[in-house]
Amino acid sequence: MAVSELLTTLEGSGLHLASSAANRTVALTSPTLFDSMVPFIGRRNGILLGIGVHPEAPDAALVVRGAALRGFDAVVIKSLSLSVETLAAVADASGIALLVVHDDVEWRQLESLLNSTLTSAAEPGSATGLAVGDLFALANAIAALVGGATAIEDLQTRILAYSTLPAQPIDVTRREGILGRQVPDDPDNANAYASVYRSPGALRLPALAPGMPRMAVAIRAGTQPLGSIWVVDENGALDTDAAQALERAADIAALHILRARSAADLVRQRRTELVRRLLEGGEDSRLVAVQLDLDAGGPFAVVAFQPEFGASGEELRLSRLVDLIATQCEAYQHGAECAVNGTTIYAVFSGASAGDTSGLNFMAHRIVERAGGGLRVSVRAAIGSSAAQVAQISRSRRDADLVLMLQTTRTHTSVVASAHDMRSRLMFLELAQVFRDTPRFMSPHARQVLESDERSGTDYAKTLRTYLDGSRDSAVTAARLSVHQNTLRYRLKRCHELFAIDLDNADDTLALWLSLRVIEFD
Repeated sequence: MAVSELLTTLEGSGLHLASSAANRTVALTSPTLFDSMVPFIGRRNGILLGIGVHPEAPDAALVVRGAALRGFDAVVIKSLSLSVETLAAVADASGIALLVVHDDVEWRQLESLLNSTLTSAAEPGSATGLAVGDLFALANAIAALVGGATAIEDLQTRILAYSTLPAQPIDVTRREGILGRQVPDDPDNANAYASVYRSPGALRLPALAPGMPRMAVAIRAGTQPLGSIWVVDENGALDTDAAQALERAADIAALHILRARSAADLVRQRRTELVRRLLEGGEDSRLVAVQLDLDAGGPFAVVAFQPEFGASGEELRLSRLVDLIATQCEAYQHGAECAVNGTTIYAVFSGASAGDTSGLNFMAHRIVERAGGGLRVSVRAAIGSSAAQVAQISRSRRDADLVLMLQTTRTHTSVVASAHDMRSRLMFLELAQVFRDTPRFMSPHARQVLESDERSGTDYAKTLRTYLDGSRDSAVTAARLSVHQNTLRYRLKRCHELFAIDLDNADDTLALWLSLRVIEFD
């Protein structure tokens, strides 16, 4: 196994390459623990865990050179927040890989992850992906070892696997979780999960009616949480040995999840990149659609979701939000594609689902509600225009982006909006761009009024715009401006005197009104 393959499998574990030997092959043997008091004997291979090696100590280079001479393929150290560049250069010169693990990662867990990775790679026919059955087998092994019905969950409290050993008691919570593949919502769940993820080891949790007590442990890769394991503890009898066994099992579960995620991420990244190309548009849009198995017959629609995060926890909350949106979109239309750009999540729909505006609106509202209730994240959703052809998907995305922008204005309060409902305002947005690009389109009367208002602090532009918006109805205009009709008539008279505005000239009046309207979108 190459060093690069090892790091890909253990991505997120806190392990990274400090030297240049990414293609160096690592022997598929268990890691060796470094002992400064016992010299190496004979030829060795595999990975040396440099426990206690200080990166800037004089003997650190001796350890690296000695490991290379004895045949080791790689040395792992902790940086202790210090530079390892000098030691990396020594490793490169000695022909050995230097790996650095995050200071917070326990050597015990790293050894377990490395050992499981290298051992599984050595097994005949082993695959880089993880079959679901492997996790179920692990859940059964934990249940037999610890002595209670076991469930393995991800960070979104989805049930990844559960034990099926007979005669082990279960409760309503477990039964409902298995049936729905999701832990049931409960107000006390958040505190229980927070306690598990804060705990450095296995944790006993009291029963929450109508359930039984539990023993639980967080699954981590280094300091990064991946999920959790829960064991039913019917009588609260699980002892210290059970807790230690559960902690060891968490290390194995971490490897399973990392391997599965690594394989799935490759597929997801490829599809995400294709979706991004589709959203950006281009000559290869039809080819991209074929690669995504989209029905080229259309129609298509893009829905954009924009979260508003607080000051902390953005990355993890965004990940959970993406999962929520992808799940809900898949439930609405099988094969719906999602992609993230910055913090905006886009979903592409096709066929009848894309043409059903009310259905898209209902789905978007459902996502906004669930994000607010379950994740405590405020989300705005924008439904783009309907696209008849693949090449027009980028236009639907652009319209969704514009709707998101319009939702931030003080005159718009809805958390879900569509390009269809806001088509007039979208037209003014585009006209504003045309007026910016072609200044001669701006009415000279409008320009004079705006310049005068800026110089003198008057508000003739607002008076004219409100008057024309109100179909030149004096009573309606006066009410909107909160002035007397005589005051309004005086202002309109002054506009004629100061700027030679003739509101009886239809062409000039149309140009004036458009110019004053689009300036709001500048």
